[in-house]
Amino acid sequence: MRTLSLLLLSSIALLAQPGPEPKPPALEAAGESCLSNIRQLTFDGGKSGESYFAPSEDRICFQSVRGDCPHYQIFVQRLDGTRLVRVSPGKGLTTCSFFHPTEPLMLWASTHLDPETYGPPPPQAGRYAWDKHKSFDIFVSGPEGENPRRITDAPGYDAEGAFSPDGKRICFTSERDGDYEIYTMASDGSDVRRVTNAKGYDGGPFFSPDGKKICFRGFRDPANPQFAQVYTINADGTDEKQLTTDQAVNWCPWWHPNGEWLIYSKNVGGHSNFELFLVPAAGGASVQVTTHPLADVLPVFNKDGTKLLWTSKRADGKSQVCIADFKLPAAPSTVK
Repeated sequence: MRTLSLLLLSSIALLAQPGPEPKPPALEAAGESCLSNIRQLTFDGGKSGESYFAPSEDRICFQSVRGDCPHYQIFVQRLDGTRLVRVSPGKGLTTCSFFHPTEPLMLWASTHLDPETYGPPPPQAGRYAWDKHKSFDIFVSGPEGENPRRITDAPGYDAEGAFSPDGKRICFTSERDGDYEIYTMASDGSDVRRVTNAKGYDGGPFFSPDGKKICFRGFRDPANPQFAQVYTINADGTDEKQLTTDQAVNWCPWWHPNGEWLIYSKNVGGHSNFELFLVPAAGGASVQVTTHPLADVLPVFNKDGTKLLWTSKRADGKSQVCIADFKLPAAPSTVK
């Protein structure tokens, strides 16, 4: 009887023992030789992404849907995940934050001055997207949202802003002239200058490391309005170059610090997956960087090009921010 009781107790103890810990999602993928030491930086919220390094590189800004607001809001956190602070007011739509390179300032776009934008958005079918609402304006604030100040007030959409390397100018997207074009302005919102002049949506501009050029995405093909190409142009609007030509969504370009390469994202196999590619700034064939079967978008290098920050679904099937050590390929095989 004692033996039977001991056996029963042993069986109950075995049943009560916790099972193996669930395995974390696989962040690595075969063939990603440019990347190593991949880590996930954000974990909360239905969607998080479009992240940028602070000048000190110990913090990032990003946008995320979390908490009571049904729209993206702007947040800042340390690389280790601590000191999470919401920068934007928590109402309306927000997008496209960016740190000033030398001053304790950041910029972001928001519709919080328009109460009609507070309601829930329509379903986006899980895609990483935002509404180009006409109430978007660009704001400058302290690095944790202190003292926000609006610096655009033209009718229509103003968003997608980024500081120049010296912090004196901002490149941004606006529909103030009836079409979505790239503009620059002084960091206080004055001295607005139009850069692009082509029918279609031009967006996502960023200054080159020397501040002389701007990269951007352009949806310009009237026969295939769903396709986008990567372009560069001088900051004064001259010498525009198209770097991609395939029938795909080539978008979210970002400069490598050496100024000789850009990294961007392209849909592979329809709209269900995006991968990262490098393309020479002088023109030429692209080099594939990521191969994971889930989407990788919105890549950003740190100042010396040794780190890559991007938005990926590889972490948990939802858009989250990832970071990895990065090295340029020595002798890359190319893809068109």
